[in-house]
Amino acid sequence: MRAVVMHEFGGDDVLGLEEIEAPSPGPGEILLRVAAVEVSRTRDVATRTGKHPFSQFVTLPHVLGGDCAGTVEAVGEGVDAGLVGQRVTASATQTCGQCEQCRIGRHERCAQLSLLGVHREGSYAELAVVQARVVRPIPDELSFAEAAALAADGAIAFHQLETAGTVAGEHVLVTGATGALGTTLCALGPALGAEVIGLARRPEAIPAELNLTARLDANDPELTEKLLEITGPAGLPVAIDNVANPEAFSRYFGALAIGGRVVFSGAIATPEGLPVLPVPAVPLYVKSITLVGTRTSPQATDDRFWKLVADGFRLPPGLVHELPLERAAEAHAAIAANTQLGHTILTIG
Repeated sequence: MRAVVMHEFGGDDVLGLEEIEAPSPGPGEILLRVAAVEVSRTRDVATRTGKHPFSQFVTLPHVLGGDCAGTVEAVGEGVDAGLVGQRVTASATQTCGQCEQCRIGRHERCAQLSLLGVHREGSYAELAVVQARVVRPIPDELSFAEAAALAADGAIAFHQLETAGTVAGEHVLVTGATGALGTTLCALGPALGAEVIGLARRPEAIPAELNLTARLDANDPELTEKLLEITGPAGLPVAIDNVANPEAFSRYFGALAIGGRVVFSGAIATPEGLPVLPVPAVPLYVKSITLVGTRTSPQATDDRFWKLVADGFRLPPGLVHELPLERAAEAHAAIAANTQLGHTILTIG
């Protein structure tokens, strides 16, 4: 089968298309014929450099690639054979299914959680093996490319909004509003009735198709005041932060309401390393502010999100950009250069 393989860590030129042996599904697994795979800034681009914490779990040579969509080719022992031929998505998150947290349905807290494309061979390939528990059927009219984009960020965006206790009519600040997860949040929030404020270093680049209350500059020294102008003196109820930029955090933290909630599901690394946030202790307790980190979404949340998709939720046009598998290096370069908005998807004909 064809796959994009890296034999060493380094620049995007370490990615090359090769013929390798096809994998076989084990117990509880499926073999997926991959049609589309999301290119992730952290799991793929940063891991490829060898400088990200994920890199230490990679065994070379290696196939990157996580969240994807395609058709079930075969199933392993204990998996319903009726899945063969179905159009599905597959999450990058793989869990043990046996620990205490998995047994009570909290797979996102699995002590042995692993990632497709990091701890095991990924989906930059014609065929990939994934756990059966992480696949979800997709509507016939949904393209594989958009399905892969939704698999990458839809459920976690939905989980972040639920974790924050977001209710219709509340203002929600979304950082990194030009990226894959940020644009998904900016599309999903209004669909759930939230008043979303997009925050980015290039606010003018936040797609016009998104139904936002405001677009603000993450580098604006008057960000606190501008947020309070939008929300009123009560302040900002919710912030969903997947960038964790210390300067922007300090500014929007000052606008948080009493009982404000901040949810994190990631942090954008810099050449100096991963960011450290300056959390002022006094307003943290005086305002009863909640800071929550969540690394992935529970399977029950995944089910609720895909029910929304089945009922018609879609990303606005222009947020999914497709490149063929053999142009994986080009996709990595675009993401590293911040020239791509929304989702970057590799398609496999």
